[in-house]
Amino acid sequence: MRRFLSALGLASLLVALSGESRAQSQTSTPAESFPLLGDPEDYPESRALIIEAIELIGNEKTVRHVILRRMDVDVGELVDDDALETSRLRLLGTGYFKTVELSLRRGSRRGRVILVVEVEERNTITVDGLYYGGSEVSPFFGGVSMLESNFLGRGVTAGLGFVAGENRQALEGHIFIPDLGNTPLQLSASGIYVGAARESLLSDRPNRGQLQYSRIGGAIGLGLGVGSAQRVLLEYRLETVQVDRLPDLPPDVIRPAPSIQFDESFLSSVSLTFERDTRDDSFVPTSGHRLALGIETSTALIGSSYDFTKYTADAQIAFSTYEEQALSLRLFAGFIQGRAPFFSQFFFRDHAHFAIGEDSLPRVLGVNFSPANDYDDLIVSAGADYSFQLQRGSDFLYRTYLYLGAELTAASSLDELQEDLDGRGIGDRFPLSFDVGLRLDTDIGNFTFSVAYVLDLFL
Repeated sequence: MRRFLSALGLASLLVALSGESRAQSQTSTPAESFPLLGDPEDYPESRALIIEAIELIGNEKTVRHVILRRMDVDVGELVDDDALETSRLRLLGTGYFKTVELSLRRGSRRGRVILVVEVEERNTITVDGLYYGGSEVSPFFGGVSMLESNFLGRGVTAGLGFVAGENRQALEGHIFIPDLGNTPLQLSASGIYVGAARESLLSDRPNRGQLQYSRIGGAIGLGLGVGSAQRVLLEYRLETVQVDRLPDLPPDVIRPAPSIQFDESFLSSVSLTFERDTRDDSFVPTSGHRLALGIETSTALIGSSYDFTKYTADAQIAFSTYEEQALSLRLFAGFIQGRAPFFSQFFFRDHAHFAIGEDSLPRVLGVNFSPANDYDDLIVSAGADYSFQLQRGSDFLYRTYLYLGAELTAASSLDELQEDLDGRGIGDRFPLSFDVGLRLDTDIGNFTFSVAYVLDLFL
C-alpha cells in the first residue's frame, strides 16, 4: 500500500515588487479609516494633506528601508485612503509582523501630516515544509525545510531543505536579496543536490526496471524591482547530471522511460520571469492577485546537452466573500518545446489534489518518491479553494482556517517515444480532484493539513 502524509509550510515572503507611482497633482482628502492624532483644526477638509514624514514604531529588528520599500506611499505625496490601506496589507503580507497600524499626526504646519507606522514584529525563522510518506518503491521518506524570511532584519530570504528515503535523497538551498545597496536590483541564488535517485520505468510494474541518476548544480539570478508589487528576474541555471545506462530490456519497458541522456550530461539554461503580486497575504489572501510568466531556454549554444524551451503561466486571484471567508481562484499552464530532462518537465500530481485511481505523489524538492513517471510537455490546471476562519489572535496560533479545494488538471506528452501506453493527460485522464483540510498560521510557520493526503494513506 502506498503511503503519503504531508504537512506543508507555506510561509513565503511577499517580495514581488511594484506599481505605478502616484503624481503629486493627485487630489485626495484625509483618510477617515486612519486615526488623525492632534487638533482636528489641523486637518481642514477643504485641503489635501501632504505627507511630510514617515515615522516607524516597533521595528526592533526590521530596518527602516525594508518597511518603506513595501509601502505604496512616500514623503511628499498626498494622503490617499486606498494607498494607505494597500501599504498596511502589503506590510502584513510580508510575514514579518503580527500587526500593522497606520495613523496621521500633525506636521510642521497646516496641511502637512506625519504618517505613523506602528508594527509588532513576529518570528521569521519558520518551518517551511514537513515531509513524510511512503510508497511501493520507497517504503519511508521524510524531511524538513526551514526558512528565514527576514535575515538580519533586511528582508533577505534564506532557506534550506532536505528529504531522504530509500534510494532517493535531496538537499536544496536558496537565498534572495530584494535590494542591492538600496537600488532596485535584486539577487537570487540556489543550489540542489540529488543523490542516487531512481525513477520507475513502468508505473504498474515499478520493480521491473528503474533508472538511477544524480544531479548537482544551481542557479543565479539578477532581478529588477519596480515599485512595491512587481519584478523581472533573469536567471542562469547550470547542472551536471549522471545517469546509469539501462540493462537490456524489452521495448515495452524502454518506451515510457523518463526523458534523459545516459552517462554524464549538462543542463545549461537561461530564464526570464515576470511577476506581479498585489495579494494582501501569501498564505490565505482575501484580495489582490498574483501573475507569474516565465520562459526558460536551454541550448547547445550555452553548453547544454539539452535543447528545449519551456513556457509557464501561473495566476491567482483572491476575493473576500463574507466576514472572515475568502475565495481563491488559480490557473496554471505550461508548454515545453523540444526534449527537456524529465525533472524539468511537468509532473501531473504536482498540480492535482487526491484523485481516485491516481497512483502517484507530489514531488518533494524535485524528487519523485512514487512509482509513477507521468512527466509531460503540456499541462493545464485550474483550481479554487474556499477558506473559513475558525480562530484568530493567540500568541502562538495566530490564525486557523478550514478550507475546501478542487482542482481540474489535464496533461499530455508530445513525445511519442515517451508515451504511456496506459494513457495519460487529455487522452485518458481529465480528473477533477478534491481536498479539505486545515491551514494554520503559527509562530513557527504556516502549515496545511490535507485530508487528500490522508486518503492517499488508505486508498
